Amino acid sequence: MKILHVLPISGYLITKHYIRFIKENFGLEKNSFAVIGRPRDNSENAIPMNNADIKYFDSYIKNYFKIMSYFLKFDKVLFHSLSIRTIEKIFFLLNPLIMKRLVWIAWGYDLYHWKINRTNMPCKVANIIELFFRKKINNFVGIFPPDVDYFKKTFNSNAQTFYASYVGGLYNPIYTKDLDLTSLEEKKNHNSCINIQIGHSSTQVLNHIEVLEDLYKFRDENIRIYIPLSYGDEEYGDQVEKKAKLLFGDKAVCFREMMSNEDYMKFLSTIDIAIFNTFRQIGLGNIHPLLYMEKKIFMPAGSVMYDYYRSLGINICDYKQIKQLDFRSFTEPIDMTKAKQFVKSNATNKQKKIEMWSKVFNAPLKWG
Repeated sequence: MKILHVLPISGYLITKHYIRFIKENFGLEKNSFAVIGRPRDNSENAIPMNNADIKYFDSYIKNYFKIMSYFLKFDKVLFHSLSIRTIEKIFFLLNPLIMKRLVWIAWGYDLYHWKINRTNMPCKVANIIELFFRKKINNFVGIFPPDVDYFKKTFNSNAQTFYASYVGGLYNPIYTKDLDLTSLEEKKNHNSCINIQIGHSSTQVLNHIEVLEDLYKFRDENIRIYIPLSYGDEEYGDQVEKKAKLLFGDKAVCFREMMSNEDYMKFLSTIDIAIFNTFRQIGLGNIHPLLYMEKKIFMPAGSVMYDYYRSLGINICDYKQIKQLDFRSFTEPIDMTKAKQFVKSNATNKQKKIEMWSKVFNAPLKWG
């Protein structure tokens, strides 16, 4: 079975490890890669222009017939996220031979946050098309366990579904080194500075400004607030940085440039408390290393990630309680032993990853 993996131009930070995993464990004889968009070569986190294993198309509209004829050469077309425009989804809907081959590997944004929250007619029409497209998906892969049930319930779908998580943990240096970490308890005992991370990207669903306002009561404590804003919505990142500096001055550090993976993991190892104020799945490449290092993490109760991790006995804290907490309670150490065990048995288990993705690759397609 010949498989084409269609990757988003903006997602190489995630998919570069996946490409390596496929090459090393499944080979290129039956697996090919395509990117829609213009490749960049300005950082290690961009899809390199000289990658001979990847085929590039500037756009769907410009290369419609070329792309469609290319896709038809494959038995399966795996879409890693639906980061294509609504008009491009119409092209697929009008081509049942492509829709038959399509397997949607859902990312947080295109599964949980795809609706346009505006009431004008073009936006209403776009939402109808987006919903219809998702309902027509007959083969679905969730990268986070609750994604599968959410997909079925939200879109009333009888599609064939799989759970297969991404593979960045197999290549993450944080899991292969002896870590000399200072615990939150040790820091409190020595009155050391407490490092707090808000979110992981310049993405509005992380509600950074609300978090900054809730933490403002701790402004005179010995804290430093780190806010990674190196990718996502640049204009929103400007708003967050302005607010952070207004409320916390030099105690707020905003990252606007990409780090290497190794440097970023070193940074994560210095964090004591991380806050992900969102109700959808996002940032797993940050959350799992933080869990592995037994960091204290806040998420809103009732959110997808909070409920899932808590169901496993992992002591995620309720973000909604921060308004009522004093600094002593906010920084109180908690037992995160189960968190580390969870990551070791999942994110770093190569054989388990191979088995998951083998099921996706080998299963007959469901159609209609």
